[in-house]
Amino acid sequence: MLDDTFILSEFKKAIRAVADCDLVDFDNQFTHKFEFQIQKLEDVFRNTDRRIPPNRWSYYRIAFVKKGSADFTTGVYKFTAVKDSLVVVPSRVVSSSRNWSLDIEGYILLFNIDFFLQNNFPYKLLEDKKILSPSIHPQIQLSEEQGSQVAEIFQTILKEKHGKKLHKNELIAVKIIELLIMSERFFSQTQPFDENLPSIDITKKFIDLIEAHFLHERSVAFYASELNVHPNYLNAVIKKTTGITAKESIQNRLLLETKFLLHSTKLTIKEIANQVGFSDPNYFTVFFKRSENVSPANYRASNV
Repeated sequence: MLDDTFILSEFKKAIRAVADCDLVDFDNQFTHKFEFQIQKLEDVFRNTDRRIPPNRWSYYRIAFVKKGSADFTTGVYKFTAVKDSLVVVPSRVVSSSRNWSLDIEGYILLFNIDFFLQNNFPYKLLEDKKILSPSIHPQIQLSEEQGSQVAEIFQTILKEKHGKKLHKNELIAVKIIELLIMSERFFSQTQPFDENLPSIDITKKFIDLIEAHFLHERSVAFYASELNVHPNYLNAVIKKTTGITAKESIQNRLLLETKFLLHSTKLTIKEIANQVGFSDPNYFTVFFKRSENVSPANYRASNV
């Protein structure tokens, strides 16, 4: 496992290298892979110009500001995070931040699906969390009492990360789920999840359709027909609300199912290919390797 100090140092180098870029894909820029990471905000921004350029990353990111402030642009939303702000950035959503104050204190938590799969948690625990939806406003302003509760969870995760107790990753996964549940409760007190804006409504229906049909239907035209819209319009809406195209959304769901089967079953690669709708195992391998830069077999072997 990569050392936390090394990860932080390399991330700062990556930020400096792309400081003037219009849009950064950190999956390509930051080559050191991990499934979970937590850092103090004051450590992240120490000796930097206190800005992060527009970027996409495959990690879910949750920041908690205990003290200080910063300006964010996340997806279609712009806001200033201040004391007791919780900021949730979904996977692959374009986000940037600047003007991190000199007195900033808090935490930043990053994780991906693999972290949960490797600890035998079903991905459904993340999939049904509305707070991780790109259509939801990414900032939650907490009361002082709520902020203390959230800070305690981050502190526990940080302590476990640096400790050597048994099953620490399982406990960290549990605490992340607890954080997401608490976040949804706090969010629902001020901003209803069922806001029925047209683009959000289409996005929700599209995601539901993917869940029902992704094993057998991979064309954008099929989903557009089901929603009674033109494929180009569907792509535009999904791109706006999620940061990725409709086609990428379908492929990501297939990839997620594949990774779950590789982690959690003893099915052969050929059997998994057939289960996720690929009649040709070689084409399945090409599909997986294009996304992960590694074959399904090597991916499974690296996560045993």
